[in-house]
Amino acid sequence: MKINFKNTFLSTLLLSFNLSAEINTTQLLEGQGGTGFTINNTRIFQIDDNTIILEDGVINTNLLGQGGTGYKVRYKIGEDVNENMTRGTIDEVNFINTHKGPITSLEPFRIFNVDTLITADTFFDDNLTLEDIQVNDELKISGFVDTNSTIIASRIESDNDPLTEWKLSGYISNFTVTQFNIQNQVVVVGGIIDDNCPTGLANGEFVEIKATPDETFTSGSALTTVTKIECAPEGINTLPDGFIPVALEGLVDFEDIQGSNQFSIAGQIVNVSISTVYINGEIDDIVVGAKLEVEGLMDTTTSEIDALKIKFKEIRFKFEEPVLPGDVIPNESIQLFGQTILTTPQLRDEDNIMSSGLGSPTQVEVRGYADGAGNLYATRVRERDEPDPNDVTVEGKITLIAQPMIEVYGVMVDTSTSIFIDINGASIDSTAFFNQIVIGTQVEIEDDASVDENTNIVSGGIIRIDDEDDTDSTSNQRSNVGINQGLGIGTVTSFADEVFSNSFE
Repeated sequence: MKINFKNTFLSTLLLSFNLSAEINTTQLLEGQGGTGFTINNTRIFQIDDNTIILEDGVINTNLLGQGGTGYKVRYKIGEDVNENMTRGTIDEVNFINTHKGPITSLEPFRIFNVDTLITADTFFDDNLTLEDIQVNDELKISGFVDTNSTIIASRIESDNDPLTEWKLSGYISNFTVTQFNIQNQVVVVGGIIDDNCPTGLANGEFVEIKATPDETFTSGSALTTVTKIECAPEGINTLPDGFIPVALEGLVDFEDIQGSNQFSIAGQIVNVSISTVYINGEIDDIVVGAKLEVEGLMDTTTSEIDALKIKFKEIRFKFEEPVLPGDVIPNESIQLFGQTILTTPQLRDEDNIMSSGLGSPTQVEVRGYADGAGNLYATRVRERDEPDPNDVTVEGKITLIAQPMIEVYGVMVDTSTSIFIDINGASIDSTAFFNQIVIGTQVEIEDDASVDENTNIVSGGIIRIDDEDDTDSTSNQRSNVGINQGLGIGTVTSFADEVFSNSFE
């Protein structure tokens, strides 16, 4: 059964990290290789009897659901943390549901009146499927919220019992003294006094809202049963003095790479340098709305992170070719090289191509990413000079090799007349090129490459092999004196086993 991901939309949220609770975990189920879990596939952490487990800031005595796969988590690693935040013992972890409430629309998919993107990478708990979900169902969604308050869902769960509390998170817009918006959802303040908001509520503040379930709530309804509005810092909380290792996953909300070598996630400044390593993308892919993970050292005085490694969470691509008006379905999709690329709420559409369509053939560049099923999503669409089928670009990972042909995300490339450059910038011949590539190798085809507009086959041009992804160190040796903890925000990707049985002591 194929899931249709078209016209679903997105958002993200980071909640505050409770560092004050105290509890000992017991009855941990020993999985093969030990008891613990993996965050973002490479960060393998252990749990012991002193680990504090929370769900939405509250100690959880029965956290189930295949151990929490897909949950966004905020976590703290103890004194055995290694320098690159890939190993250690978890002191505290907070499993975050960004939204808990009613589904008001299936296409586009919305919880409350907030657009939510579901992809093949979204984890459905307890055998739930997209086809099972109906309007008015109550769900728990974990994921990441963009600056427009739309959601990228990493986990969707349906409780066995009706929810006793609803939850909504995002950035305030259209603020008045009586109400404000979280994306399309109107929130009525009523007599609620805001919590943890030093300067009060205002446009741009990131808030977490709790409410009593409302049986009369439907699509377009205002949320009138609010019980709490809290300003919730999204970034990594700083505790000790000095520099500490961090791993921060999130959506880019500001970018000034050319001007200051900086961008930000959840308002937290990240500095890049010539030594920063990029995985699954390149520095040009750091655009507002891109989802990535930063590994580096944070100055706890300034809260700025010096990035040692930036890993794009989705596999990036870039296509450029002449696009016809009929290749664009406004607010839904665009076709390049015969491949359908879906719109997203994070889309940067400076030339209004996706919102308004095209009036004539236009050279268009699309940057975006592929999910685990190969669906393509756009994060930036823009015009690029006059339409020219003899000056096209294809960048991405190789998905098929049949010498002299290669395929890059469905785009067939005939290399018979191409020039080849290896990862060191040296010219190589065809034989050496095919000896150096495998499925998954990232390549760039550009510099006067041509496309046959009848077959969509690309040929000629220069084909460059991109730098290989670096390997993640598992060393526990630390060179930084004084490191006594590590902090992170990420997504649970696997557990050693179903981690918890029935209780904590």
